Amino acid sequence: MSGRTRYFMVVADGMADTPLAELGGLTPLRYRPRPQMAELAGQGGLFRVRTIPSGFSAGTETAMPLITGYDTSVLTGRGPVEAAGMGIALPAGQFAMRANLVRMAEDGTLTEACPDLSDEEGLAAGRLLAADAALAGELARVGWTFHPQPGFRQMITGPLPPPAGMTPPHNVQGDGIDGHWPTDALAPVVRRARALLRERGMALWPWGPGAWPHYEPFADKFGLHGAVISAVPVVRGMALLAGLEAPVVPGATGTLETDWRAKVDAALAAAARVPFVMLHLEAPDDCSHARSVEAELRAIAMIDEALARLRAGVGGPYRLLLLPDHVTSTETGRHGAEPVPWCVYDSERPAGIPTPFVEIDEGPVFAADIPLRTLLGQS
Repeated sequence: MSGRTRYFMVVADGMADTPLAELGGLTPLRYRPRPQMAELAGQGGLFRVRTIPSGFSAGTETAMPLITGYDTSVLTGRGPVEAAGMGIALPAGQFAMRANLVRMAEDGTLTEACPDLSDEEGLAAGRLLAADAALAGELARVGWTFHPQPGFRQMITGPLPPPAGMTPPHNVQGDGIDGHWPTDALAPVVRRARALLRERGMALWPWGPGAWPHYEPFADKFGLHGAVISAVPVVRGMALLAGLEAPVVPGATGTLETDWRAKVDAALAAAARVPFVMLHLEAPDDCSHARSVEAELRAIAMIDEALARLRAGVGGPYRLLLLPDHVTSTETGRHGAEPVPWCVYDSERPAGIPTPFVEIDEGPVFAADIPLRTLLGQS
């Protein structure tokens, strides 16, 4: 790797949290501060950023484009961005809509918004839905197409305008489906899918519909070519729409069982080609949705290990931005719109006094694009 400065943006998805009774009223970050994060924050200082503007859904689909330097005009819905990440072509005049396979109790309570399904399990359930004549008829009546996918993330496309969609499932986990049942053309689709999946303890939850967004190329916007390392379709889709590389990393799953070493190595390999690399790690968000405090602490430890491996492998000057994209409460399993912490580290500056990287309640709250612009020296 050459001597020119490399710019790394490490996004720990959903790592910011709320105080937990199991941890004595502390957040997981406060309960067990991690040395790599503390070293970064100790030199660069710890700040707050608002990644979710008022009126927008708290989630990755909102936060990631904004912290990558784009404005709210690209927030047309999660579906089309995720379709891009899945390799599903969306012609002009079409919408795309994410459809989760969710876990449901017999009483209609949503118990898992993002179940840990294998690729094979998800694809089998998706193909079961796609092969059903009654469901196909309901979809054909409004010109929609169902796209079976591996894992819990399924996709529906169709002609504009899109349906209203349902509330994001991770924001209603623990609630009954009756309070969130759609009233438009989605209703018969959701009902038929529920009947087909009931024996598997699952249902279909469509949400996040939207039309194809327009992203100004990242290289035109910031004068740098770049790459994004992520296992999550919505993040990979955003990268591809912005003209960034988005290589597929074998073993990257977006869960605690992901091959994070392979992801770090892919980030270092990308940094040998391009000056800007985003490394997106989904595990904290996944563990918080599962409401597992123990798993969340393990996910944070994994992030710290990933930071150590990344920093050791750069072999030249670098700057590194660390931040969560949004809050995910391990208590409720739901996203939050509160400001999240961030810091920027410069390898060519003297080390500071280690400072825990934690959620903070004081100080100015910066706009979503400021951390990236600070990393790139453009703020």
